[in-house]
Amino acid sequence: MEKYYKEVIGLYREALTKKPDDERLIDLQKRLSNAIIRARITGEPTSILEELKSDVDYLKYSIA
Repeated sequence: MEKYYKEVIGLYREALTKKPDDERLIDLQKRLSNAIIRARITGEPTSILEELKSDVDYLKYSIA
């Protein structure tokens, strides 16, 4: 989970100075989606992962 936080923070930092890399955004979106699916299957909470995915979606569609 911590690695996802760091990646999202890194993307926000990158967005402050330039357009975030589309491939990086897409890759992180896919990995977060897979993590959400895994969490649902195993009965783990998904709210934090969904918030992170929402942040990535915002970066992709609003800023990028």
